[in-house]
Amino acid sequence: MQNAYTEEKMKAMTKIIAATLCGLLAITGLGACGQTEAINAYELAVKNGFTGTEQEWLASLKGQNGTDGDDGKDLDIQSVYEAAKTAGYTGTFLEFLKEYLSVDLTEDNDTATIAKNVSSVMSVCCAFTTTTTYRQQTWLGNFVTKTVVEASGSAGSGVVIELDKETGDALVVTNYHVLYSSGVDTDNDISDCIYLYPYGARNYFTSGAGPDGALSDANEDGKIDKNDQGDMGGDGIKATFVGGAMDYDVALLKIEGSEYLKNSAVTKATLGNSDEVTVGEKVFAIGNANGLGISATTGIVSVESETIGMSSLANAAQTVSYRVLRTDAAINHGNSGGALFNAKGELIGITNAKNVEDETDNMGYALPITQVKYLIDNMQDNGGVVQRAMLGVMTTKTASQASYQDGKLVITEEVTVVEVSSGVAADGKLKVGDVLQSVTIDGKTTAITRSHILNDLLLTVRKGDTITLNVFREQSGENETLQITFDNDAYFTKYA
Repeated sequence: MQNAYTEEKMKAMTKIIAATLCGLLAITGLGACGQTEAINAYELAVKNGFTGTEQEWLASLKGQNGTDGDDGKDLDIQSVYEAAKTAGYTGTFLEFLKEYLSVDLTEDNDTATIAKNVSSVMSVCCAFTTTTTYRQQTWLGNFVTKTVVEASGSAGSGVVIELDKETGDALVVTNYHVLYSSGVDTDNDISDCIYLYPYGARNYFTSGAGPDGALSDANEDGKIDKNDQGDMGGDGIKATFVGGAMDYDVALLKIEGSEYLKNSAVTKATLGNSDEVTVGEKVFAIGNANGLGISATTGIVSVESETIGMSSLANAAQTVSYRVLRTDAAINHGNSGGALFNAKGELIGITNAKNVEDETDNMGYALPITQVKYLIDNMQDNGGVVQRAMLGVMTTKTASQASYQDGKLVITEEVTVVEVSSGVAADGKLKVGDVLQSVTIDGKTTAITRSHILNDLLLTVRKGDTITLNVFREQSGENETLQITFDNDAYFTKYA
């Protein structure tokens, strides 16, 4: 992005930056500011080691590689904007840039960011085996017992969230349904033959299906024929299942000692904050669309948080609810377990579904990354399964409204307790009619402004932890502070 600075705009910008420098002494090295209007910020920058023209100094505010302050030395332009608001500026951030920097807001191709994102997503290929034993009559009229092994496969996507290039180790998050046998009567519900393929890798994966169809036990010895299943001389990286939660559709894979990974261009994704996502924000979906390898599509956030119902993997007659982001970026079969990135290159969601109803277009979904991160931490702490703390209450949204804040539409909900079960963690603490105000977990207080916030945060609670709830009590008309300790196994629900 190129900035066209005029002399007048440079002077105006210098004054604003000078005021900001007063609050950023670690950057300037100053002990006192005095009268900010009299300070020339460029001269201060030179005094503190900057070499170059005033225009070069202003351009340096973008940081390295066009990112504000990404090297920890440059002044963050967002901080300059905040200082301007404190001084009385009332416009949006984009209006501020247009007014003071004459920024050319024409969108440029950010191939470097997208390339890094693409390098953190892999194709996930799985195989499943089914062993069937039956009696067959011979031409002599006798019966013999025969065993047939059949194989099937599935393809999806996964995102690298931890990476050690020196050891060739990595952790990859994906959807549970990518690894699951999807109701097929297979030998194992979760595939034990999983290979991952980065962007550009040679994919020679086979699920074992030979020229005769699904049969892969030609010698009828009851075992998959040698080399009939897995990576057939390609660049496949063997992975193993660490754990997951079916009803959250999240699973974790592990790679250990991969020589290919050590010498590859694979990177790990930078996790963003899905709680800060807003409608209209630009996003990129990256995954193994239609099993054809890693590709990218683009769109916007259509809805920042909603709940959808899908058939349970274990029982198609049951419906499971998922909290998701909605996007109009193309999501296709094979994108499951892939990534949804924002324009900064931060991972904000794990793509898991699309609406395939007739006459419905451009409705894809992704699991919010903040919730996914809580799930991953939880299953790592609990041996591969999720142990979710449960208050034992039912809540409802008694009020909901949208407001315009700093250029974003923000929804605020009033969450009220409508039922408290007996013998649960909240029994004797919460009461019907209580309006949940905030929760404090491990010293961090979070306002409960959306109905999903407390549910997500309960994933971070472990046995023995005490949380603090601030509520408005309808009966007394006053705020009250409650402490609830999760010291009983019955206060947790297991998801595997």
